[in-house]
Amino acid sequence: MMFQPVSPETTAVDLPRDVDEVVRILIQDISLRDRVVMAHLGEDELDRVYSGMAGIIRKEFRLHSGNIELLASCRSYLGRMENPFADPAMVIIRELWKKVKQTHRLHIVK
Repeated sequence: MMFQPVSPETTAVDLPRDVDEVVRILIQDISLRDRVVMAHLGEDELDRVYSGMAGIIRKEFRLHSGNIELLASCRSYLGRMENPFADPAMVIIRELWKKVKQTHRLHIVK
């Protein structure tokens, strides 16, 4: 699963400041196929997505280098997760998964 990197000219002011904004960006950038595949994963299978996306999310959205607002937004979600020690990137991946589960599940049409 890949998405388009944030432009190198992007300043800290231009970065998304909350989890919902990042999810919107990722939904636009991830291929339809990857959104559908992700929508059909169980929550216990998110580690497959995490290993491929977490480092990229941390780097592109500057989770560990200046995007304090996004980190604070991620922290606000941690209390709602089963694992309160989850990485901020996992918070974003989990919210992305929840969104694509609502919008990209394939259903049989009769």
